[in-house]
Amino acid sequence: MKLRNKTDNRPYMNVIFGNFYSPAFDDENFVDETMGLIKELGFNSVMFDTKDWEDFRDRYETGALSQYVKMQEYMGKSAHEHDLFYNFLLLYLNGDNLYPHIRYSPPIFGEEITYLDGTPGRWYKYWSEKAQKSMKDHVDRIMESYGDGCQHCVTEEGKEVIPVCSMWDPVVAVSFDEEGQNRYRSYLKKLYHGEIEELNKNYDIQAENFESLTPQEYWYGVKYPEDAFYTEEDVRKRTPKFYVWRDNTLWKIHEMTEYFKKIGPKLKEKNPDLFLCPDLSQWGYFLNIFGREQQDLDNEFSDLWDTAVRGIDMYALAPYLDSCHFIAVPVTPDGIADAYVVSCQHSMMRVMNQDKPMTGGIYWGRYIYNDIYVQLTPAEIIGSMTACGMDGYTCYGMNGLDDGGVMNRMDEDFRESLRLANDWFAQVLPLRGNRKKKEIAVLFPSEMAHLEPFEVGNNKIRRLDLLGWYKVCCDLGYQVDVISNHEIEGGALEQYQVLIVPVNDCYFAVEHSKMEEEIRRWTHNGGAVIHGPLDMLAENCFGIQGEECEKTPYRYGKVIIAQGERFCRYEGGEELAPYVDEKGSCVVKYTQEKGAVYSFGVEIGASYAAKNIPHVPYAQGNKEMYPIIQSRTTLVKDILMQHVTPASGICQRGIETAVYENGMVIVNHRSTPYVLPEKFLQEIYQYPWHGEQDGKGVLNGHEAVWVSF
Repeated sequence: MKLRNKTDNRPYMNVIFGNFYSPAFDDENFVDETMGLIKELGFNSVMFDTKDWEDFRDRYETGALSQYVKMQEYMGKSAHEHDLFYNFLLLYLNGDNLYPHIRYSPPIFGEEITYLDGTPGRWYKYWSEKAQKSMKDHVDRIMESYGDGCQHCVTEEGKEVIPVCSMWDPVVAVSFDEEGQNRYRSYLKKLYHGEIEELNKNYDIQAENFESLTPQEYWYGVKYPEDAFYTEEDVRKRTPKFYVWRDNTLWKIHEMTEYFKKIGPKLKEKNPDLFLCPDLSQWGYFLNIFGREQQDLDNEFSDLWDTAVRGIDMYALAPYLDSCHFIAVPVTPDGIADAYVVSCQHSMMRVMNQDKPMTGGIYWGRYIYNDIYVQLTPAEIIGSMTACGMDGYTCYGMNGLDDGGVMNRMDEDFRESLRLANDWFAQVLPLRGNRKKKEIAVLFPSEMAHLEPFEVGNNKIRRLDLLGWYKVCCDLGYQVDVISNHEIEGGALEQYQVLIVPVNDCYFAVEHSKMEEEIRRWTHNGGAVIHGPLDMLAENCFGIQGEECEKTPYRYGKVIIAQGERFCRYEGGEELAPYVDEKGSCVVKYTQEKGAVYSFGVEIGASYAAKNIPHVPYAQGNKEMYPIIQSRTTLVKDILMQHVTPASGICQRGIETAVYENGMVIVNHRSTPYVLPEKFLQEIYQYPWHGEQDGKGVLNGHEAVWVSF
């Protein structure tokens, strides 16, 4: 167990509890009742939404108590009375001027950006020494004033630490003052290696040098004021629109990474025991919700839920944090409940954190008026998070209906499931071990994730390809990690037998020669690569090119209708699955010395994750054809079994497994019970009452079990 609460020796289990909305803003009885509920549910700490408003400075300097600070201090007292500890969500750099309808606090404590018209902006210069000092001062003063009551945790090495959430949904914005313009021009010059001709070609302009570039030439919102987002066609044709957007976003990623490099050591100067575990996103990563379609259209910040709009590379940030995490929500971008979204995202977090404590993140409550926990249960969600390596977690659970969870409003069956799951997690974690079996790696489509917003045509389908590949491998019993280019460049492929490359139509946007060389070397030494249609990585690494074609069914035992947006045919290699029209191959194996590349002409992941059912193409008449889910095709299974046998020994759709050195977590995502394949040495169920069939344990639907070997 890598992170435990010092007092009760249980895992770090934390609830974000904000008080800038009523009733927590002014109702002491509500606070007391809620603290009792939090304790009853098995948590050991609450995280206060401690915004850097002038309220705290007034408290420090004059002793004045605003209602906001008064209630936060009362919440600290109430937490201790209920045998809970607290820590802090120290939001943004300074102030919280994202909530003008609550109050408006100009960013006078830091340094604001400048709009194009010269007026002060409502965002902050992350690179500003003044802004970073403001952030540090806020953290230092909060810890000085309230640190004695903070939660203390102990790492596996025995180090005592204080968890603190130092940021929340960080957003980098451009500044159009002279300093901001010069900073961005310098970035472009470095990005293009001083070759202004290359930039001119990409932007379709005639700039003399980088120093002469204007915002009208280099910033998307100024150059294209009427176009909110570029289009799918811009990606395919690689137009100036795409390249300007690309460069803007890569700059945001760069600035955010540089910020975290610098701010961590600064925050620990006075408080070296701080454990920085920032919530980098409140609505997931890559598989996050498409806010504009799900939220009220008058919410001007819904676009920021899209990590491709914000510009943030969490894999790149991870080395500079004590634990890299975000809040997952068990829904697809369409708002459809799906527990595998949480599993997939916590697989990302496990990779981001490697040998560090992994603090998971989850949303509890109704989500944008959709009661997702009527279809899913806290028990199965915590089961998946535990399976994926979670050592402790923070939940968005008591911030009010604005956007932050409402556990106090949830039904009793929800609370019971959550309480039992928390207790189960605390019991299982010391038994689980830390080394999860590694079998299959799925490559995170970094370029598309960071550069292509939901608004770009068919983007949701492309994002679902990653989720679908993750799901099909889990359903086949495999242990799956979602890794990025950063891990591959560091030699991580040596731990896996198979690499799956989901759809990534923006792959060309960033040069990856080092990663490609590593993939080639690993494949030639015996690794197996699986990719989809018209994949640029496969072309760069192995020279494999398909010919784009119309949507066509293929045959593997049965005739199958794939979904997705792109289809292609292959020539040469060993045909594994033909198209029904016999014009080229749908799935081909290309031998690469000791290894192999499997080229799919259809998007298997998108097909597996799709919720809609495709129509039989008119050209096929009334022939019997089915989507992948209903065809029960074994194509992927047959390919994978040639390279790795699942250590779990379980192959059941909707059954997730996680094999550790001491045993296995099994999660039943189905509505029906699952009979364990054998009687294990030890079986710890989330619900103590479980049945037996033929002497073997029965795992009920939407629950998890720990089994010891």
